Amino acid sequence: MNSQRRAAVNVLATGAIVVLLLSLGLFWARWFCAAQRGDLLPEAERKAEVPLPLSLSSPRAGEDPNGRFPRYLAAEMTPGPAPVTCLLGLGAVQYVEQHLPGGAGSDIYRWNSPPDGISVYYDRSLGLIVYQGLESRPSADGTPAWRWFTCYAGPEGIGEKPEEKLGRFSSPVADRSMLHPQIIYDPVLRRFFAIEWSERKLRQGPQLLPNDTHEPVQIRTLQRLPVSLDLVPRAASRETQGDKSVLLGAFFSTDDRLLVLDRSGRIDLLDSQTLTFVGMAGRLGSPAPLFGFPRPTRPEDVISYTVSPIGISRGTAGQGRTYAGCAVATISREGTGLRLDVYDANGQSVGGDDMGFRPYVETADGKITRGQSIPSTQAVYSYLPGAQVLTLAKFTFENLHPPVFLLASYLAGPHLAATAGYRSLFLLPDSFVAMSARDTHAGLVGRVSRAFLLATPALLLSLLLAWRVTRDGGRLGLSKNTRAAWFAGTIVFGLPAYLTYRLTRPRATLVTCTNCGVGRRPDRERCHRCGSPWVVPELVPPAWRVLGAPEEAEDSSSSELRQANSSAQ
Repeated sequence: MNSQRRAAVNVLATGAIVVLLLSLGLFWARWFCAAQRGDLLPEAERKAEVPLPLSLSSPRAGEDPNGRFPRYLAAEMTPGPAPVTCLLGLGAVQYVEQHLPGGAGSDIYRWNSPPDGISVYYDRSLGLIVYQGLESRPSADGTPAWRWFTCYAGPEGIGEKPEEKLGRFSSPVADRSMLHPQIIYDPVLRRFFAIEWSERKLRQGPQLLPNDTHEPVQIRTLQRLPVSLDLVPRAASRETQGDKSVLLGAFFSTDDRLLVLDRSGRIDLLDSQTLTFVGMAGRLGSPAPLFGFPRPTRPEDVISYTVSPIGISRGTAGQGRTYAGCAVATISREGTGLRLDVYDANGQSVGGDDMGFRPYVETADGKITRGQSIPSTQAVYSYLPGAQVLTLAKFTFENLHPPVFLLASYLAGPHLAATAGYRSLFLLPDSFVAMSARDTHAGLVGRVSRAFLLATPALLLSLLLAWRVTRDGGRLGLSKNTRAAWFAGTIVFGLPAYLTYRLTRPRATLVTCTNCGVGRRPDRERCHRCGSPWVVPELVPPAWRVLGAPEEAEDSSSSELRQANSSAQ
């Protein structure tokens, strides 16, 4: 390996180490700012409330309708919720659960119920849903006997053996609840299946049309890192008991209507009898962002969501519940915003609310009152005590990142999952530049202009460091091509490239050139500034010398001795 190749390898290896170490340091600095920002919003403000329509908050028979306040749906970001969980675990647990078959957030599921020993899971090698448990069968003497059993379900039927005639599922999306029937969707076969395990029956739904855009990702139990969603009665003091006819929760059926979450963020209604879509129930909400307005939200765009159907009981025993709508609560990808939306039975929005902060302000008459609500994301970045300091620190750390990574975050940010921002080392999906890219209402020119404005400090720093590298390289005698390469590398990678240059620059002591009088490299035959060669004097003794007094005496005695020797000869 020649010296030039060895030097190039040394530069690349050093640069990779510098980029990694600097990115690690900036990662933990941003993590610290995010952790501090999560504590800014008071716990009393971490909720959103939506009043239910009159159809869902009407009084019971015999109650005074004027003596009631309307009922509310409340979503609360409790201590230790999804943002804290992801922040402390860097989103790794959530990533594994969503992508590992059998994980809590995976479309392919496995769960075990300890009380009755039931286990239901998808066997990828067989392509079948496996149901294991205990069942009671009469023995020869008529007494019940318990035995373990195993059933296998495929798209063509159910059997006690994994036979070929059962068919094979391909990455099915399964209803993870313990209710019956169990609903399965196969994205390859493009149809729903209903499994009645107790009766050993399987029903097939019609195949979706070729132009049908439905892509189900969750059935019936629609949640990820669930948000606390409660039905809160707001009653007058003379009311004795709230209306119990309104029910909230995913674990009950409402007139054979089931909720299905689509990959696009739309929530559809599925008829569990015909296994066909019968309408739209709503869609995932988008908490108010820092830039622009909310945009259509996909499941991967938020860090947490909960979708619960709202039902009305028609009997005293809670039998026969009618579907009346659904409630959707979502937490933003940065964990700073909470949104609650309520939809009626026709999928029309009947109300929505964002988690906000209402500061105390002084009115003109000197009284202290609560001001208008500020969206929580804007509050934790600008209005709350200490918010601006954390915002400035976050902005500074992001602009110390290599400009190429910062600008690449603009392109990749809108497409990366929300939990990726908690563990991303090089790309910054939650940076200000990426936030600007997700503002679809600003238009392409507006988004790009704001992204470059937010990255201006990083670009200016790169230009300054590139100029210093070029100037120092010229002083050290680096070739024109080498200086150009370092200039381009510093523009692209910024601070890491500059640190790499300082660590790998030539270690040469300059000497004064006799021609131009400026420092030159002693390891080169010609001056790298003026091009003159080395001027080396010939090693010839001079024809004359300047002698001192002792040398004269010594020379005269020596000459007399030589004369005496010659006359003797």
